[in-house]
Amino acid sequence: MKKVIAIVVTHNRHQLLVECINALRAQTQPLDKILVINNGSSDYTGVWLDKQDDLIQIYQENMGPAGGYHTGLKWAYENGYTWMWC
Repeated sequence: MKKVIAIVVTHNRHQLLVECINALRAQTQPLDKILVINNGSSDYTGVWLDKQDDLIQIYQENMGPAGGYHTGLKWAYENGYTWMWC
């Protein structure tokens, strides 16, 4: 069975992250999971993410967008996802 995951990389963009996650949750084609790479955020992002029980969160120091997507794609591939939205 094909599994679909959305990968979101964020750094100190709490409000935009909330809007993005809400849009992903509202897709007509439901996602199997949403993975958020918290790329060293020092704002309210981590606190908000800790309250979201339907998300997977990986916290890492800021490695830039490419480093964040590398982490996310690697995790998704290793966990059997066949389709990855970035």
